[in-house]
Amino acid sequence: MATGQKGFDPDDFFDQRRLDYQREQTLSDRQRMDRERADDDARRALDEQRRAQLDANRARLDAMLTMVNDDDITLSAEEVAVVNDKTLRMMPNGEVVSRRAPGARDIIRRSGQFSRANILPNLPAATKRTRKKTKTDKNMSKALRMANDKFRTAKGKLRKGASQAQIMKYAHKLLKKM
Repeated sequence: MATGQKGFDPDDFFDQRRLDYQREQTLSDRQRMDRERADDDARRALDEQRRAQLDANRARLDAMLTMVNDDDITLSAEEVAVVNDKTLRMMPNGEVVSRRAPGARDIIRRSGQFSRANILPNLPAATKRTRKKTKTDKNMSKALRMANDKFRTAKGKLRKGASQAQIMKYAHKLLKKM
């Protein structure tokens, strides 16, 4: 029975909005997971930093605990002054020595003035050669612009029934004519 109507095409009733919604959901899920992973990493780093700080303070606190709780240890005024003086250090053999100020040579050595990077001239880094843009490339970009104008709406969405493959095929067809 020929009524002049076109046959049923299931692609005409395909709902693109559902795919767009699913795509947005997956994207937001990925973003949420990335954000949670970054938060977990930050928390872990803070915990490690706190543990390291506690371990560093623990040695100091243990030494203080021993000195305060041991009744056999008594410090004279001179010994307290030595403990609180930042310029004095005690050697492993018990000898108290003063820290010397850095000499001129030490200052020069640490300045980096004579480091290899400052002595050698700045050599340009080997840059990777890029490909020249050819006439075909320029024409292809024009053809793609024309094909996109034909197959996309004003907002940039693909027209119903159009695909990216069709756009590229049409662009190549236009390119051959140029």
